[in-house]
Amino acid sequence: MDLLPGEEMIDEWDTVMLTNQRVFVSSKPGRISDRWHDMPLDECLEPKLKNAGKTGRKWLGYRFLVVGSALIALQLVPYLFFGTNVLNFLYKWIESLYFLVSMLGVTAGIYLTLGSYLNRPPHTSVLISVPGSKDILAIFEGWDSEEARAFVTKYRRAKRAI
Repeated sequence: MDLLPGEEMIDEWDTVMLTNQRVFVSSKPGRISDRWHDMPLDECLEPKLKNAGKTGRKWLGYRFLVVGSALIALQLVPYLFFGTNVLNFLYKWIESLYFLVSMLGVTAGIYLTLGSYLNRPPHTSVLISVPGSKDILAIFEGWDSEEARAFVTKYRRAKRAI
């Protein structure tokens, strides 16, 4: 980064850098990048902190998927190979309940497993609005991130010093 005359580095994080005159944010929020967006502090408004993302539930999803698939296989395999329904001795409503539980297990397992891979992990977003320009978004790992709070505190001090 090329600093302006009289500009000093206050602090830097993985994807955010703060000087006494500007704020630099990675062009890919939450990821380290070669390109940075910068904005003068006097043009920026107050930052807003927000928790986002979801905790992963892969293992719970795997368990539901395995149990649901095993319940389906217990009924489906004997029917396909031997042509017999092993649950035929049960009442129809118990057989329907068995089917419902097995399908719900598979459905919940797929939902939780896919959701764990598709959703972003827990993070704290810092949104800095810039009137007349594109807003700046900085992302820090974890909910209620101490790094995000430290950034906002140092940002406010630097903005007051201008």
